[in-house]
Amino acid sequence: MQIKLQRFGGLLPVMKEATAEVDWSEQEIHNLLESIIRNENADPGARDATSHYLEVNGHSVPVDLQKIPAPYKKTFEELKENLKFRKG
Repeated sequence: MQIKLQRFGGLLPVMKEATAEVDWSEQEIHNLLESIIRNENADPGARDATSHYLEVNGHSVPVDLQKIPAPYKKTFEELKENLKFRKG
């Protein structure tokens, strides 16, 4: 299964993304998303903040990368290192 990490925002609003092929089960994906999903309305004053989204099976959800469980940290570190500007 392919997952995609997307990063939006910053002082110059740009989008970066990286993809990875993983062999996680649907249940693992569900449990991971339950752990890291972020409330988009948590801080409406963070105008220039960056935000991250995880896309799985064509569905994108806002995520908090500080909440990544230990078994998945390596994958997400690699995704963050490989973020590239999205070509429009």
